[in-house]
Amino acid sequence: MVESIAGAIQDPVTKWIAEAHVKLTDGLFSAADLDRLLILHRQSTGQLRQRILYLHAGTPSIYSKVISAAEHSPVSDSIAEIDPLAPQSPFSSVHDAIVAGWRVIHFPQQLAPFEDREIDIMGYEFILEKLEIYHDSI
Repeated sequence: MVESIAGAIQDPVTKWIAEAHVKLTDGLFSAADLDRLLILHRQSTGQLRQRILYLHAGTPSIYSKVISAAEHSPVSDSIAEIDPLAPQSPFSSVHDAIVAGWRVIHFPQQLAPFEDREIDIMGYEFILEKLEIYHDSI
């Protein structure tokens, strides 16, 4: 079903080419049309970048409640801090994040040499990633 929908949608560059043919035939093609093509090209290409999500859960189970979180986006001015007192996490459990397309790349060590007090504050750390296309500004 996705393929039939995708096939019915004409991408912007293909649409531009069809319009350019008409403009060229009518003698209306200009440098502005080429500038538009450049913008369309830049919008259609992006870089695959990794987003990182740190989730701290109450237990080492992926179904455990998340007690703190920090997301790192692949942009130069992105700053994130893990705040256990933050009012709300983006996901209620690690499992919810997995369902949303995140992939676990690090599970907590269940035999980690932590004091109980440290686990109560920060919980068990899961590190997740999501690969996405990011477009640089035009």
